[in-house]
Amino acid sequence: MTGTPLNEKQAEAVAHGDGPALILSGAGSGKTRVITSRAVRLISDGVAPWSVFCVTFTNKAAGEMRHRISSMLDIDATNLWISTFHSSCLRILKDEYRNAGYQSMPTVFDAVDQKSLVKGIIRGMGRTDAELPHRKCLSVISRYKNDMKGPEHLASEDSYPQAKETAEVFQQYQEALIKNNAVDFDDLMLVVIRLFKSREDVLGKYRERFRYIMVDEFQDTNMVQYSLIRLLVGEKKNIFVVGDDDQSIYRWRGARIGNILGFEKDFPNCKVVKLEENYRSTKNILKSAYEVVKNIHGRKEKELWTKSGDGSLVTIFTGETEIDEVEFVVGEIIRRVKDGGANYGEFAVFYRTNAQSRVFEESLNRNRVPYRMYGGLKFYSRKEIKDALSYFRLGVNEMDEVAFLRAISSPPRGIGPAALSKLKGYCVEKNVSLLAACGAEDNGIAGTAGKKLLDFFEIIKKIKMNAPVKPAGELIEMVLEGSRFIDYLLDKRTAQDNARVENLKELVSAPHKEELLTEFIERVALQAEADLVEDSGENVSLMTLHVSKGLEFNSVFMVGMEENLFPHFNSMDSIEELEEERRLCYVGMTRARNRLYMTNASTRKMYGQFSMNEPSPFLTDIPEEIIERKRSPKKQFAGSSSQSSGYRSSYSSGQGFKKREQRSASGFGASVGVFSPGKEVKHRIFGKGVIKKCEGAGDETKLTILFRHAGMKKLKSRFVELVA
Repeated sequence: MTGTPLNEKQAEAVAHGDGPALILSGAGSGKTRVITSRAVRLISDGVAPWSVFCVTFTNKAAGEMRHRISSMLDIDATNLWISTFHSSCLRILKDEYRNAGYQSMPTVFDAVDQKSLVKGIIRGMGRTDAELPHRKCLSVISRYKNDMKGPEHLASEDSYPQAKETAEVFQQYQEALIKNNAVDFDDLMLVVIRLFKSREDVLGKYRERFRYIMVDEFQDTNMVQYSLIRLLVGEKKNIFVVGDDDQSIYRWRGARIGNILGFEKDFPNCKVVKLEENYRSTKNILKSAYEVVKNIHGRKEKELWTKSGDGSLVTIFTGETEIDEVEFVVGEIIRRVKDGGANYGEFAVFYRTNAQSRVFEESLNRNRVPYRMYGGLKFYSRKEIKDALSYFRLGVNEMDEVAFLRAISSPPRGIGPAALSKLKGYCVEKNVSLLAACGAEDNGIAGTAGKKLLDFFEIIKKIKMNAPVKPAGELIEMVLEGSRFIDYLLDKRTAQDNARVENLKELVSAPHKEELLTEFIERVALQAEADLVEDSGENVSLMTLHVSKGLEFNSVFMVGMEENLFPHFNSMDSIEELEEERRLCYVGMTRARNRLYMTNASTRKMYGQFSMNEPSPFLTDIPEEIIERKRSPKKQFAGSSSQSSGYRSSYSSGQGFKKREQRSASGFGASVGVFSPGKEVKHRIFGKGVIKKCEGAGDETKLTILFRHAGMKKLKSRFVELVA
């Protein structure tokens, strides 16, 4: 789209002046261009660059916007407030931390730090991780923070079985953050909101600064983010939000689709513009995706269209096993590359869960196809990288006890529990940090242990002195050498430790040129998973459907399109969650430019268990006239331990496909007439619902249905009708 004129609807959105506006921007309709073009127009019309506040969800998207705007206007990008919610709040907090009640700028704890803190609290309560899982605690804590609730609200929650214990973890966790002079991701926004609510003068300053506020991916905002935006908007109501309710897929991490669906109610008389012209996909891909989401309750009607041609049919492949599925996918990629019409970087494989990636990795490796997988262990989450970064975090925040305990033992210095216990006692007595205690002459720790603590103190002191002036890359290199970190790993002489050394050397080149240590640490802490997805070049891309959002590829394979896998079995008890699965399917489908493949297997081995699966009900929504069906060759199971569970394939006799084809007209489901689990139905009193279970046959078929408003009901099939 670069260099082409704005289309009519884009131009209408860009021309919007004061007051609220809702831009419903379908997949591939040029939303980034609309936001950047409007920012350019406002600044060109005389609005100060720093008065235009653009907020999005990834640093990658923010960087792209910043680059476009600064190059189009030939202005310094540092004057532009274009960043993620977290980065924006961090920037505000750096200026206002004293007003927010902090003596020095707090450190941002990432997911690994949070895990360490919570696991320590659970151990301190005398509970094991099996009795009180740290992952569940962290999830609940984050959910309550995103709903702007504290430990006291959780403690009174009757429906949650471990509410009181988890509330105690929550309370101690918050106290530990304060002790460490730290905040977590959720706190970044909550602290700023509390500041704005308690200090009208501070809020007034930022309301005056930000005359025009623009929010990208508005459908992904949670309660805290929306509350922050509404505080900043004030009476001017110059808020311009861009989003697509069909791409709201983050309910599990607090996103509220109600923010976009209810925006017109919150801001009466707002301007609404629909961007429906798609610049990415073919007509057949767009048609298939629309059919999956068109009947979602309460969605804002929009149907993407394109000037490009129909393109290839949507390929639906059914294999006997997951082995057949992966052979088809990898074989198709290799075939198309060998034909000379494509390169590996044009292909992506999307799956619902990370566990599905293993068989694809094995096949790609076996066939020597280059690939890159996203969503695994991130570079900055690797142990050796976290160990090294703990030195630098401690250098900019000596109150960071989590960083201290990690750094003091990496590499091991022979500082045992007795010395650490004595050190902590000294800290309490003198009211100083653990780091300060290391350098104190009267800390009571003599001999070799005392000398090693003093050596450690000198390393951190050197970091603290150089952090404001020396580029982060140089400082990292200097400390890695001085701490004997790399020497320690090399002495161990294992392949794993050699790989860790390579990662540490890579860390030296990670900071941007002339980037200072505090800037680097903040950038690492706020790194989003989507920021790590780079141009795949000559590699096939493997990722979960959630990670795929915002990306695009010439050819997309959506694998595991089966009931209980996609839609995921965890979504089957809630209409809202099932509808989110539909939107997730839509997101995956609309990543494809030219070719879309959707694959499933009749039997699948996952988590050590075999299961026989019906194809996903989402596949039945795609019109038959735009589908090309493919299936694995007729064959029996080989009987090997890797594939056999005593089954004989129905395909060996040729009957399986015939039966499946007969069922396809009525829904690909566990067929009982036209009704099957996962299908949507409508009742004249109860409204819309989703079938959970079918029993019997014909008019006497008994359906267990989860209705949106009426809950679970058992009805005979003749009293309901399928939603078209």
